[in-house]
Amino acid sequence: MSGGQGAAVRLADLHRSYGGVPALNGLTLDVRPGELVSLLGPSGCGKTTALRILAGLETADSGQVLVGGQNLTSVPASKRDMGMVFQAYSLFPNLTALDNIAFGLRLRKVTPTERRRRAGELLELVGLGQQAAKYPHQMSGGQQQRVALARALAIQPKVLLLDEPLSALDAKVRVQLREEIRRIQTELSITTLFVTHDQEEALAISDRVGVMSQGRLEQLDVPATVYQRPATPFVAEFVGVNNALSGTVADGSVLLGPGRRLPADVVAGLPAGSAVRVLVRPADLRLGAAGTGSLSGTVVTHSFLGPVTRLTVRLAGDELVRVDTASEQAGDYPPSTEVGLSVEPAAAMIAASPPG
Repeated sequence: MSGGQGAAVRLADLHRSYGGVPALNGLTLDVRPGELVSLLGPSGCGKTTALRILAGLETADSGQVLVGGQNLTSVPASKRDMGMVFQAYSLFPNLTALDNIAFGLRLRKVTPTERRRRAGELLELVGLGQQAAKYPHQMSGGQQQRVALARALAIQPKVLLLDEPLSALDAKVRVQLREEIRRIQTELSITTLFVTHDQEEALAISDRVGVMSQGRLEQLDVPATVYQRPATPFVAEFVGVNNALSGTVADGSVLLGPGRRLPADVVAGLPAGSAVRVLVRPADLRLGAAGTGSLSGTVVTHSFLGPVTRLTVRLAGDELVRVDTASEQAGDYPPSTEVGLSVEPAAAMIAASPPG
């Protein structure tokens, strides 16, 4: 089964407001042919608005939508040749799985024989070859979403648009289905834009991840770079669980408290005395005996996460931080244990504290 085969997508300087409140604020995004790009961000950041404008379901106040070099800004959704999968499965309850998949082909006047052949191929592709005669109410949520994906692919679209398609599923099914989506997308080489608020999901399946805030892209890069080298404090705080420690700039370093100094080569160009936040991931804090490291505190709770255990530690200044340590070592630090913490300067990101 051949797919949409890699059309380039460009969203150019898109602006969109609702009641005077900006949803998109000059968004520019390029998706390469055959690439899967995820838009990641909190609710209200504009990611779904961008997807709907690309689909033609909404109109931008200004800016352009180009697919395969063609300007589709004024082209209606029905003529944009895109497949879309929503959070809600939106299957026709009175149609079988096979007929749901074939529905778009029927609208395009494809012959009944060809419709059944292509729908059957897609059922096999999504692993539901034995479910052709079942109705939606006879299938699980994960199976229904596979049918919805197959229906979107049946028309052989140039671009596949996925709007939080896994958020209604339980955790195990989500992982299985996201892997299936990636397998199918790679097999068909179809350009895909995937919208999600789940960072693990975005990092797991994307060629590149675009992190959005307030209608703009904060960073667009491969998952490892977004995670390991966040471009802005917002990305650092949103992608991965982070601790934000209060500090003050002093002589090219950061004071985290009386007598506790964190060396820092770059302190965001801030003058001495500036209040800052030191952003550091739980995995980049090191536990040690009381009196060691640049911070001291008391273990409050343990959360077992498999290979690692996440400890919550209350610092001397009453701040809470999360620290990841190997599970086999976590028993050395039971609740109420006094501990020291070390911060790797290279792993910390320094950001100006907001006023107030």
